[in-house]
Amino acid sequence: PLVLIKSSEGLRAQFFIEIADTAAKRAQGLSDRKNLTENGGMLFVFTTAGMQNFWMKEMNFSLDVIWIKGDRIVGFSENISVPSNGQIPTMNSPEPVDRVLEINAGLVKKLGIQVGDQVEVRK
Repeated sequence: PLVLIKSSEGLRAQFFIEIADTAAKRAQGLSDRKNLTENGGMLFVFTTAGMQNFWMKEMNFSLDVIWIKGDRIVGFSENISVPSNGQIPTMNSPEPVDRVLEINAGLVKKLGIQVGDQVEVRK
């Protein structure tokens, strides 16, 4: 599957993703992986919008997290680092969301992704 992120001017970014749409897949997430491809990601899908809490347990690389409600980006958590010294970073959605996209750290800024951008999933 593919996620397209679009601004009012056109395509801003695209990511080849895996979809985590079950409790088991969402719990596993990207834990224990060595890395993501440059334009790879994981899209977490929830049946209803709610406040979502994520953590970096057993992560081996840093992430940007994009919070999505409907087809719009409502916020992000950028450059979330891997656990160190027993501390596991956590992040919370800024408002109820029904999808969350995890991508490599630094890409939100590098690609100019903004709150309000449209998100389209192609399977």
